[in-house]
Amino acid sequence: MALALLLACPDELALVAITTVAADTALRARIAARLLAIAGRRDVEVFAGAQDALLRRERFALWDHVGQGLPDAPPGGDAPIRDEPAPERIVRAAREIDGLELLAVGPMTNLARALALDPELPRRVAGLTVMGGHVRRVAIGRKIFGPGIDYNLCSDPEASVAVLGAGFRTTLVPADVTLETWLRPADLARFDAAGPLGRALAAQIRIWDPIQRKLFTDLGGEMADDNVAFLHDPLTALALVDESPFGFEELEIVTTIRDGVLRTLEAAAGSGLGTPMRVATRIDAGAAERAMVERIVAGPPRA
Repeated sequence: MALALLLACPDELALVAITTVAADTALRARIAARLLAIAGRRDVEVFAGAQDALLRRERFALWDHVGQGLPDAPPGGDAPIRDEPAPERIVRAAREIDGLELLAVGPMTNLARALALDPELPRRVAGLTVMGGHVRRVAIGRKIFGPGIDYNLCSDPEASVAVLGAGFRTTLVPADVTLETWLRPADLARFDAAGPLGRALAAQIRIWDPIQRKLFTDLGGEMADDNVAFLHDPLTALALVDESPFGFEELEIVTTIRDGVLRTLEAAAGSGLGTPMRVATRIDAGAAERAMVERIVAGPPRA
């Protein structure tokens, strides 16, 4: 959904490249390349990235459902998958493209490796928008979760500390708001009627729905009956093109590891602690859902 949303917003941004991270990154690259082809965007290249966390091996899970429900390639085949490693592609893009924005909706491993290749990376890019973090209150229904519920940052905590402390102009879209925003059955019906890319999304979301429900209810969460998918990644992509559903605050965030768990702690204003970040602390969930669905249903403009 995040990819479909980005493709549907050519007036706001130009998609330069896609990198994959965590576990079977070659499979993830093939999925991205297939969806690009279905959307008619073979001009966008895909680059596979880090399969393992920086230090903690076997932290990345590849779910059994990944890749299921994907349609066959359209005539002409998939979008190109290049051999250049993802961290190198990130560094090259930052040197070649003025005003580059990085959107991170997975673990920080590729970006941490890119920083090792080019410590000047934070000054070369316009901004970094991250799906991740646990800042104030994270809940599903009446169940309040402690730090650790955020997979993206917690699965490779050392990479997260390196990236979030490197000096990027960072926008953080944490679990505080992503777990308040979800897709509903009526939205899936609209995707079904929205062409090949919409149908591909709907098929994969229907596979994910029972997996997500079991995952979060087993953790004690009270999921709404009409929740077919939390909108973590697409909500973060939305922050790049439409800020109106969000409430942002400028906060000082201390990124640290405590008892083996990545923490994004809000420091007191004026304390001199932490890194300045723009953090989504409020969300109009209904407005965000509508904005995402309307753009995806409209789809990429036809040539």
